[in-house]
Amino acid sequence: MTAPRPPDEIFCMTCGPAAVLERDPRVPVLRCARCGDSQRVPALPLFVVTGASGAGKSTVTGPLRRLLPDCAVFEVDLTLQVAALGWETWRDTWLRVAHTEALSGRVTVLCGSLLPDQLDAVPARKLLGPIHFCDLDCPDDVLAARLRARPSWRFSSLQAAIAEHQRFAGWLRTHIQPCFDTSMLTPAETAAQIATWVRHHLGEDRAHDDAVTCLAGRRMLG
Repeated sequence: MTAPRPPDEIFCMTCGPAAVLERDPRVPVLRCARCGDSQRVPALPLFVVTGASGAGKSTVTGPLRRLLPDCAVFEVDLTLQVAALGWETWRDTWLRVAHTEALSGRVTVLCGSLLPDQLDAVPARKLLGPIHFCDLDCPDDVLAARLRARPSWRFSSLQAAIAEHQRFAGWLRTHIQPCFDTSMLTPAETAAQIATWVRHHLGEDRAHDDAVTCLAGRRMLG
């Protein structure tokens, strides 16, 4: 007997999968329209270190873990087998992982080729607070050299693949800020700049959270 596929949406555990929980637009509270139950979510921020293949995302993961010991730092490609269920399911799974970390008070940093509109579209987006993106970048010739140096089984040395990654890098360069040039920085220096960026946003987001805590409490009681 084949087990049924779990529901994609975040739903009310009292009313069942048909009762999708909705996020209050002003405070981090999920509500069931059917029974009226509500639950507060940690809504901690999520940080995404994006970039084209070869930009240096995997390389900075280790140094970032050492610089941000209070954060959960993940290389998203480690779970690519989940993408066999669909790319949206794979992205949604990572946001659920970030939510699970937030339940323990830990902020998540994801290193991988993710985009804002991709994460905004998945069901688990309502479980999180703001999502901040930075981009790892390098000149096209450096990117091409890095991709050609990869093992042949990755098929990244093909000219068509290189051109596609270069186009993606160009799009990120003009749409995602801040942008860190990994051709000018060592992995340790790149990680240090990312860590500074993360800490800066954490200070801003925590100040905002303090401002809405009382409002969230009143809405939970109401």
